[in-house]
Amino acid sequence: MREVLQSECVTGDPSPERSAPDKAARVDADKEAAFGFDELFFSRTNASGIIASGNSVFQRVSGYDWNELIGKPHNIIRHPDMPRGVFWTLWNYLKRGEPIGAYVKNRAKDGRYYWVYAIVTPVDGGYLSVRLKPSALLPTVETEYEALLALERQQDLRARDAAEILLERLNRLGFESYDAFMAATLRKEMAARDAQLRTAADPVDARFDDLTAAASSMIERVDDIYAMYRGNALVPLNLKIRAAQLGQAGAPLAAISSNYNVISLEIKDSLDRFYASAKEVLRTIDKGTFQIGVARLQREVADFFRKEASGAQGRAQEEMGLLERQQAAYRDLAVKGLQGIADRVERFADDCAGMKHLASGLEVTRVMGKMESARLSRADDGLDGLMDDLQTFQATIADGLKEVDGFNHRIGDSARHIGRMVGSTGSLGSLGPLRADA
Repeated sequence: MREVLQSECVTGDPSPERSAPDKAARVDADKEAAFGFDELFFSRTNASGIIASGNSVFQRVSGYDWNELIGKPHNIIRHPDMPRGVFWTLWNYLKRGEPIGAYVKNRAKDGRYYWVYAIVTPVDGGYLSVRLKPSALLPTVETEYEALLALERQQDLRARDAAEILLERLNRLGFESYDAFMAATLRKEMAARDAQLRTAADPVDARFDDLTAAASSMIERVDDIYAMYRGNALVPLNLKIRAAQLGQAGAPLAAISSNYNVISLEIKDSLDRFYASAKEVLRTIDKGTFQIGVARLQREVADFFRKEASGAQGRAQEEMGLLERQQAAYRDLAVKGLQGIADRVERFADDCAGMKHLASGLEVTRVMGKMESARLSRADDGLDGLMDDLQTFQATIADGLKEVDGFNHRIGDSARHIGRMVGSTGSLGSLGPLRADA
């Protein structure tokens, strides 16, 4: 099992020997081994990382003959410019049985390089890798990889530590997690490829964009409510202090302060639960986006594989059947996740209704406080200012919950719509069922 970590896209071992290209055939290492946007790579290894099959694009671009590839370790094309942290991340996903997407720089037999966006998926007895030509975010990725590789060498970083630095750098680029990075980059790279090939945009992509935007906006709005809560966290305490200063006359104010504090804490608890669920929804969206992209790409490479069957090595029909099962499985996982989002949205609606009820209680308590402040008739006691703070707090919560409710409905509608689109064979034509006998 460990040897598979030393391959092109499933390397996790931080210190495998890196195969050198044949010196007799070496050319300028700064030159690129060219291939087109219309070409897709495919290869499969066994559990030991030994190449079991592939397509003609893989063979041609790598520069090796088939007898130099089949039965050989996949690390034959590993490039020394690849950071160890990237490979550790790849292995971390694969050992959990999860698919992984990453930008990978490979080295051909003659020393030339070529970049791919690789999707690696676990299969029975090994791993399957499908690759496309990247362009959308490649300049950014090259810069990040160069910086990470320099840190690895300067600080002699362990692979795991380098992977943590990679994630920190992705965070600064706006990606909350590697899942989010995979979802966004795969969608962008496939959209860029569609544009290069003048292929009609996939309608599901636009729906996923809307779904992601709605979930992100909902989380941002909840963050705003949190910020307002933190800014007003001491107001009930200040009211309580003011009430104590007023002696017996402040007893009603103390009771109002206590009620307000209890209600605001209940809202905080509800927000905590809501926020955690919303973040889980966003993670599910990221996974669904990536799974749909994987399914589509595997469908396309199966078609590509079929057209070039004469140049493929191994049992082509068997490989196409494997791709068929994989793309169907990832499509089903995405649909299941989308259904889960739709179900969770219904619970969000109940949570919003509960928080709105609590917000109404805040308003009633605030009005009572305002009335008590007026009764005390003290121009210098600061009560009016505290009441104004509470009014702003209550209004922010009410307005925020209204917006959150709107985003919630939007998420539910989009999730159900995508689920119907992806679940039907009539849409996402690239995801229709494969025919191994075609």
